[in-house]
Amino acid sequence: MAYERYPTRTAERNYFSIPNQIHTYRISPAAYAVYVYVRHNRKSDPRLERMAEQLQISHAVAAKALEELVDQHLLMEFDGQYYLRWLCEENGNCYLLPNEIFHLGLRVGEIAVYGFLLCCENRKTYQCYPSYRTIGDAVGMSKNTVKKYVDGLINKRLIYTETTTVWGKGGKKRNGTLLYTIRPIYEAIQHHANLQLEQTDMLRNTDTPA
Repeated sequence: MAYERYPTRTAERNYFSIPNQIHTYRISPAAYAVYVYVRHNRKSDPRLERMAEQLQISHAVAAKALEELVDQHLLMEFDGQYYLRWLCEENGNCYLLPNEIFHLGLRVGEIAVYGFLLCCENRKTYQCYPSYRTIGDAVGMSKNTVKKYVDGLINKRLIYTETTTVWGKGGKKRNGTLLYTIRPIYEAIQHHANLQLEQTDMLRNTDTPA
């Protein structure tokens, strides 16, 4: 069997779908992360405490994000539980997020930026080139904040970037937007596992008497 660096993504295998339209609502990064968490867990009971723990946010931030989603009519609340108001369109206007997204130690800002890059990517090349401003407008961040989370995604092996060049009037060369490539998710999983092993080894060495 040939090595497949970029395995086909399917909602039936290790991925779940997110409607492209979610990014037109201009919701906060925390609200986006909560939305994808509820969507991922829609067959179970996504309790506030578990949600906050998985997303590494406080209960207050999670509650505020849920309130934002209800106000935007993206979720509805009944008897302390939350349900999706609409699902992915059948005509394919959606993108796929990996199930492991909640187990890689990502901050909600990194989840939001990563989701938007997946929404923008070319499904054949796994690449896209939105500017910091475009990303920031979609996920509610400043350009500096976007850059911080892009750097985080690079360090966590979820994406890599390349500089591009554009030619202006008079043949003047200048830097263009970054070209983003979405890396295979197993690379990020392996990197995260290696970091955890290193941390465990460090703790063992610290606890071992001299």
